[in-house]
Amino acid sequence: MLRTANYSATARQRLGVAVRQARQAAGFKFRPKFADKYGINKRSLELLEGGEPGVGETILFAVGRALPGWTEDTPREILEGGPIPPIPALDGRPPVEPGTTPASEPHRTHEWSASFRARALETSDEDHLTEARRIRIEDGRLAQLNYLRAVFEIKAEAAEAAAALDDEDRQP
Repeated sequence: MLRTANYSATARQRLGVAVRQARQAAGFKFRPKFADKYGINKRSLELLEGGEPGVGETILFAVGRALPGWTEDTPREILEGGPIPPIPALDGRPPVEPGTTPASEPHRTHEWSASFRARALETSDEDHLTEARRIRIEDGRLAQLNYLRAVFEIKAEAAEAAAALDDEDRQP
């Protein structure tokens, strides 16, 4: 399981700075508004941005989904020494380097990581509900709802794709 405690202090600091810069560039000067909007525990976000250990997979995935230009895998990639995504410009200009802070919030689309998508499709509904209860206890109701929404969206997309394939097979 992905946890910041499994990485060096340098790696955690690098991720913390990248998260803070991306959050601010997305128009969230203060952590609470960002945390509230994306269902992230405020204390966990504070620990993450401070480079502290103890931040788990649920928070890392949620932060990855929330930040523009990031995916669920981005925090792990940064912890492992990978590149920090450039901060997207918000007015149609090319992306800017981390550290630059555009003023307004970007338009976002969801990009689920392949690993989360696979787990969502392979896990039973009962196990998803158990995981959602655990998330609610650890990270709060909004994080729980975000998790369930993500799973539902992935399963709905898969069902639509399967139905489309069935329709193609039926046509002469």
